[in-house]
Amino acid sequence: MPIRVQLIVVVALIALGGLVLSVPGDSEGSVLVPISPGHGLSVVDLVGATLLSVGATWLEVLLIWRLPDLRLGGRTLFGLGLLAGFGLGLLIAAVYLWFWWWTVGAGLCTVALAVLTVRAFTVGLAGRTAESSSVRAAQ
Repeated sequence: MPIRVQLIVVVALIALGGLVLSVPGDSEGSVLVPISPGHGLSVVDLVGATLLSVGATWLEVLLIWRLPDLRLGGRTLFGLGLLAGFGLGLLIAAVYLWFWWWTVGAGLCTVALAVLTVRAFTVGLAGRTAESSSVRAAQ
């Protein structure tokens, strides 16, 4: 499957997962897995999280496989890694202490991933398939 088609499918999975997770709490149904008082996972949460996880993992695998093809400089990659790492740190800290900084962490991770995704769309990876990249890597 061409890279551009894979990227479109991945972005659609991530958007659909986010859309499913944005369903109001009143419409989610009963709690399947209680987490804490007032918090728990419903079927809607599990479907949305699954779509989001599959899409995000697929996107990251595509980007890592083709990172050399993106032709980003060392400083740019370091900056994106620092941005994503700081964002992930805020997300993990928000799990243990509930505070609104989790939105900043999620935003930083999203910006870093969006920069790489836009670069993958614009750098000319549209004609490549997973097979052609693996053949090139083996040579």
